[in-house]
Amino acid sequence: MSLATAEWLRGGAAVWAALAGAAGLVAFMFAVRPPAPRPKLAFAAAAVSLILGVVLVGGALRIWRIECCWPALRESRVPATSRALQHALGSAIAEARRLAERAARAAALPRPEVFDQLREDVGGRQAIERGVAILPADPNASPIAWLGRHRMIPRPPPDTTELQAVMTPFYAILEARRQTRNGVAVGDVLLWAAPEIADGDRSIAAAFAHEHDVALRFFPAGLGPRDSSVFEICPPPSGCEHGDTLFSVQTIPPAQGDAKLAALARTAWFARLTLGALLVLLLVTSPPGRGRWAVALVAAWTVVRAPMGPAAWFSPATFYRPIAGVIGTSAGSLFVAGVLLLLAAGWLWRRGVPRRWWGIAAATVLILFAPYVVRYFGRGIAPPAAGVSLGLWLSWQTALAVTAMAIILLAAALVRGSTEPTRVHWALPAACAWGALAAIGGLWLWDPHGAWPEWYTFLWLPALVGVILPAPRRWALVGMAVVAGTAAALLAWGAAVEGRLALATRDGQRLGQEGDAVAVALLERLSQQVADPSHTPPRSAADLYALWATSPLVAEDYPAMLGLWSSDGALLAELRLASLDLPPALLSTLARTAEGPCIERLARSPGIHYVLLAPLANGTVLTVGVGPRTRYLPPDRVARFLRGVPSVEPPYSITLSVPTQADTRRVSNAVQWRREQWSARGERRIELPEGGSHVHLRVDLRGPWALLVRGVLVVALDVAVLAGVWLFGLVIAEGWRPRITTFVDTLRTSYRAQLTAVLSVFLVLPVLAFAAWSFARLANESRRAGDLLIRQTLRDAAGGAERVALE
Repeated sequence: MSLATAEWLRGGAAVWAALAGAAGLVAFMFAVRPPAPRPKLAFAAAAVSLILGVVLVGGALRIWRIECCWPALRESRVPATSRALQHALGSAIAEARRLAERAARAAALPRPEVFDQLREDVGGRQAIERGVAILPADPNASPIAWLGRHRMIPRPPPDTTELQAVMTPFYAILEARRQTRNGVAVGDVLLWAAPEIADGDRSIAAAFAHEHDVALRFFPAGLGPRDSSVFEICPPPSGCEHGDTLFSVQTIPPAQGDAKLAALARTAWFARLTLGALLVLLLVTSPPGRGRWAVALVAAWTVVRAPMGPAAWFSPATFYRPIAGVIGTSAGSLFVAGVLLLLAAGWLWRRGVPRRWWGIAAATVLILFAPYVVRYFGRGIAPPAAGVSLGLWLSWQTALAVTAMAIILLAAALVRGSTEPTRVHWALPAACAWGALAAIGGLWLWDPHGAWPEWYTFLWLPALVGVILPAPRRWALVGMAVVAGTAAALLAWGAAVEGRLALATRDGQRLGQEGDAVAVALLERLSQQVADPSHTPPRSAADLYALWATSPLVAEDYPAMLGLWSSDGALLAELRLASLDLPPALLSTLARTAEGPCIERLARSPGIHYVLLAPLANGTVLTVGVGPRTRYLPPDRVARFLRGVPSVEPPYSITLSVPTQADTRRVSNAVQWRREQWSARGERRIELPEGGSHVHLRVDLRGPWALLVRGVLVVALDVAVLAGVWLFGLVIAEGWRPRITTFVDTLRTSYRAQLTAVLSVFLVLPVLAFAAWSFARLANESRRAGDLLIRQTLRDAAGGAERVALE
């Protein structure tokens, strides 16, 4: 094995985990002989293992070729890339012409039927973004019909060009036109969208880059660089003989490092997929007991080392409380470890360990330490600054609940005895009720200072002791899930609230006279970027946004204002992304007196502002003003339009009191928190240029009824999770299979089963259908609200442009 291949295997954790797991599984497959062999599945597992080996070896060879022979490999891609490019752009031209032709035919129909015909001809959502419109002959009249998404408003008549490319700093669109009786029909296809566009992944360039690892850059006809990688695209079938070039396109191959990372990611994706199929096949073909336990252990190790689930679930940025370097490094790793412990506890429960004094002592220790263990892991929750989504919160809660259920079930297995009771003892429902009351009481006992008192942990001991007492299996599992689920839900809620308090505290401490060294460093990097001779100076607000979107300040979410000024201080272009305390007169003065690149520190409200002054090569001056990172400075409507509306609720709210000179109290560095009913309020005094002011922070704890409803639903989910893990344990240990014939016979002969099935069909299914219809209506209303925001934003932008023109 070459040194490059070894480095690649060490760096690619996912592929290395897949290789080690596959080797162990193949060795296990040849070592174990199941009592009831399944030749077809065994051959399928062997074939999948060979495919996995081919994937890994092929990926290693591909990486080796990229490292040793990259110039030759890049040159070998040129012929295939050029042919693929001609095919992709030819398909785009044909599709634009087809859309225009279909629209021209639909224009002859009565107006109420035009939309239906366009919807039938154009079709639904496609891989490439496209649109169609029918425009009247009068340029000032409204469009007759339209469908799809239009990045640019189609040019009205008398523009009669049959095929043309529309270029902007952010889009390249191919338009085809057909004349109709009363106007013109336009079909357009999205060729390219700038990387700054959040939803520009449905363009020809994006699809081409995804398939061939080659980026495309479009230029107006004849304006592309003189290079062998630039192709002139002409409308077929006439070609470029008559000089009617549509546009120029440049192929940009990836850098060697990017090509290596792309090959590594592609190999890791195929390895995960193949390894998942191999694990399922080996689990089916292996005999119950040790064989399937070995497969489960390898699968758990592989999932932890090479995550196969959502990235947020396995991210240490939102959950980190490690034990032994692996367990607790993310919510996903804690969940996998909890499932393994839960499977082991279930196996011990089914074996019926005789009741001994040492088992009772071990169960007592487990019950005493269970609240502290779960609370320890709960402190690893770290809510992101953008807010907590429902899926992220459920990942925390489920991981904590599975850990708690595993500890409780293990303790119950040690005190259960060799026989299972046939009746439910009164202690089990009492323990569930006690746990529910303890969780409800914890909602009122929580305090910003220290969360819960020390004695509150011991309040859960009666519930934990009650659920480990011997009881019938079905009811014992439900009781364990209820107690562990309520405790996990309470801890997840408390940890999420504490994380929101920490975010609010850091926000409040950024205000006032405190500086921000990170903002200065990022502005210096932006100054070096615009000073680069290869960088084209911005000339419009669109260029300013393109500059801002590629700057390092965007990732840190700084509120900003960008301006372009002439040498005499006249405003040429402006991009206001937030309402900062930077009047135009102040920025004009700074731009007029700027002699070189510099960063000005200004004491403004509600904190220190920094302004970058960067004279450009064309004689203009670029100003970039940033304020403190705080929710007190919300993004303007233009910024919300460009970034999109956040999908989660803000974690806190912040307000400032009116500054006054009469307030002479000392500035406080710490935020003082207190609880007021169902909200936590923080306060800090700061000094502003206008006088002293108070920062008021508020974290909403939600009302008790909303928390109780969420708790009930989450506990029901925990019961389902425990039932699923229990059945999986039966499959591993005993080879359990669902009895379909028994279920059918029961449904056929049992009146209770028939009544349950009828009620489910006539009650549950209509409710689900109504819920789906409600969600669809909600999506339509959200889309209409987005369209209204777009119209209002464009109206505001037009008004601002008029003011700049008048000045």
